[in-house]
Amino acid sequence: MAFELPASKGPVRDLAVEAGHTLGFALQSVGGLVVAIVRFRLSLSETLNQLIFIGRVSTGPSLLLMIPVGVFIAVSVGELAGRIGAGGYSGAVVAFIIVGQAAALVCALMMAGVAGSAICTDLGSRKIREEIDAMEVMGINVIERLVAPRIAAAIIVSLVLCSLITVVGVGACYAYHLYVQHLPAGAFLATFSQYGRLSDFGTALIKASLFALLSTIVACFKGLHARGGPSGVADAVNEAVVIAFALVFIFNTILSELYSVIVPAVGSF
Repeated sequence: MAFELPASKGPVRDLAVEAGHTLGFALQSVGGLVVAIVRFRLSLSETLNQLIFIGRVSTGPSLLLMIPVGVFIAVSVGELAGRIGAGGYSGAVVAFIIVGQAAALVCALMMAGVAGSAICTDLGSRKIREEIDAMEVMGINVIERLVAPRIAAAIIVSLVLCSLITVVGVGACYAYHLYVQHLPAGAFLATFSQYGRLSDFGTALIKASLFALLSTIVACFKGLHARGGPSGVADAVNEAVVIAFALVFIFNTILSELYSVIVPAVGSF
């Protein structure tokens, strides 16, 4: 016997139904991407266009955001480390915060807030102009033609973007450590290399790609189901960004806890 929510709980029922539809769309999108790649049906031109588009709208804001974030982390860590006489360990803390957490989160926020909103607006505009309905009438698989290239492009951009953000963030912290605190560069690099692990960077890349996947799926789902004219597209974009942000922080917490359990810590600070 199928479980049914009480009829009196309308908002809860609507939320559960939409969550189910979103999950189904996510599985269909991932499956469509895999099938398109295996059968060589992935539109390379559309993927390349989306790769350039997402990279253009996300790279600049991400790097500009990471510079003050890196400086803020450097100031906070440097002040605290200086007070307790552990200024030489700032590299270790930066390795944990920048490489392990901040880089993937900044990348996710940009993918959800900038690239995700642009994708949702594009697909939503096509939906209200009935272009999506016309494609379905002509027998074109919308998932393979529109959704799969955007997911592939978003994942590729997120991997490159996470790497660039990591370099910029660590560089900002290193410059503050060297030129503002006037501490030896060797101490920063020694603790950074000692406590910064390749697995931390690999996990950050995995997080960034997963966050890009989640953000793009939510943006595509909301865009393809937009209704009500231009105001409906605006509402869809707003909902997509909020849902993507919530999913990013939820999955980041889960992945961080799993990583801390699976991979043992290096030494003690």
